Formats: sequence, C-alpha cells, structure tokens
Amino acid sequence: MSEKFAGLWPALVTPFDSQGKLSFTALEELVDKFIEEQLEGVYVTGSTGQWPLLTTSEREAILECVVQRSKRRLAVMAHVGAMTTDEAVQLARHAARVGADAVSAVTPIYYGYSADVVFAHYGRIGSATDLPLFIYHFESANKLGLGAREYARRILEIPNIGGMKVTSPDLYLMGLLQAHLGDRLRLFSGADELMCHALFSGAIGAIGTFYNLWGSACRQARIAAATQPAEQTHRFMQSLQTAIATVLESGSTWSFLQAAIRQKHGIDIGRPRAPLGMLDRDWAEEDVARIVAMVGP
Repeated sequence: MSEKFAGLWPALVTPFDSQGKLSFTALEELVDKFIEEQLEGVYVTGSTGQWPLLTTSEREAILECVVQRSKRRLAVMAHVGAMTTDEAVQLARHAARVGADAVSAVTPIYYGYSADVVFAHYGRIGSATDLPLFIYHFESANKLGLGAREYARRILEIPNIGGMKVTSPDLYLMGLLQAHLGDRLRLFSGADELMCHALFSGAIGAIGTFYNLWGSACRQARIAAATQPAEQTHRFMQSLQTAIATVLESGSTWSFLQAAIRQKHGIDIGRPRAPLGMLDRDWAEEDVARIVAMVGP
C-alpha cells in the first residue's frame, strides 16, 4: 500500500453559503489551506461533511472540486457510504473516474443488517473499482457484534481492501485489529481526542473533524509523538482533549467550527444543513479565540 495513506487528514467540512447552497469557493480555500499546512490528505463527504444530508449529485460535485483543486498535492479519499448499495457503488465509480485516490464506506445505517449483509455490501463497493477501499468503522453505527479476530478475517476478504478508519474510543479494539491484520491493512484513527494515543495501537494516520481547524498543530504533534519526550505529547493531548471537550459540551459544535475556522483561517464555511446545528448558539469572538489558542498555531 502506498505511503500516501498515512499522516494527518481533515474530515472535510462541507461549506454552505448564506443561501444554503454549496460554497465551492470556501471548499477551494480549505483545500489550499490544507496544502499550505502540508497535511497528507483529505477525507471528503464523511460524517463531518454531512453526507446523509447531501444529494448524490452534491457529493459528486464536492469531490470533483476537491480533486481538481488539490492537483495531486494531497491525497483524496472519498467517503461513498450510502443508504443503498447501488448509490454507494455509483459514488465509488464516480470517485475512480474523477481521480480520487481511495474510497471509504461506513456500515449501512438505520436498518439492523446482519454481518453477512454488511460484508456483501462492502464486497460490491470494493469490486466496483480498482481503488483501495477503507472501511469506516463508526462505533455508534457499527452493530455487527463480531470479535476482533473474526472482524479482521472478514475485512481481509473484501475486494481491493486497503485499510480502515476506526472512529471509536476503544483503542483496545484498534490494537487487536492491528494485531490480527498486521501490515496487510493501514489503520487510521478517527477519534481526534485520541490522535496520539492511537499511534501505540497501530494507527498510521488520523482522520478527524477538528483537523479542519488545528491541522498544522496536530500534524506536528503526531510527528513529535514518535521522537520527542512523552511529557511533551502528553501536554499537547491534554490541551487538545480539553479544547474538544469544551466545544462538545457546549452543544454548539457546528457554530463553533464556523466561527473558529473563520477567525483562524479567514474562511466562512457557513452553517450546516438543518437539522444539524439548528439550535446552536452564537459564540463570542473572545470565547472562540480562547479555545483556539488552547491548541496553538
């Protein structure tokens, strides 16, 4: 597997303008910022990108914009998870056609699918293109009930499987998966607040929401974690965890991201598509600045 699948990747926010339409200008500005920060890749139309609230054509348009703007200067992984297998396959084929580097898919949501159905779904997505497929293990949606050994065995049977994005506070699970998968697959951690901890459970990269805001600082922290004294990484992670907890406990995460990205990067991503963020409060500029400063430049 190419070394391009490593490092720090923002789970890209989907920007909207004041009319609730996709803001391709803000998308391009975000891609430019990630390139400037020397981030390794970007994860497009995942949970942070509001995929369940987007149409198929909107998802395709967002991916095309990101691929064209990146010009191979950072890797692009397209999340193609969908309510139906046919839509996921369509999105995967589109991703291959427009030049994405990989695809990813979350477990089918809402209905209580059996493990056999879920892996048949993954199999069709994996077979749809020659792109590597990264399973998106989203703890709150994944209800397969498989042990790590069986989970790993079945994942390895998926065509064109490249790795996993594991969004879970359970680093024991990630460690067991890495033990069973070895170097055959590449694991990304999806819990921002455990970014450096996940290194010791086998993660070769991190994909997450708050890297839209603190990408540069988090990238440097991951690099330092492998070479610097442990107390330095510990201090950084305490600051990052405290900042993230402060935002999540507010109940106004989406409005914080809008205010913070505008304040730090000068990019207006707008409010999310309702019902996301409908009751979010507005943030005082000084409160945003205080939280942003907790993590650093």
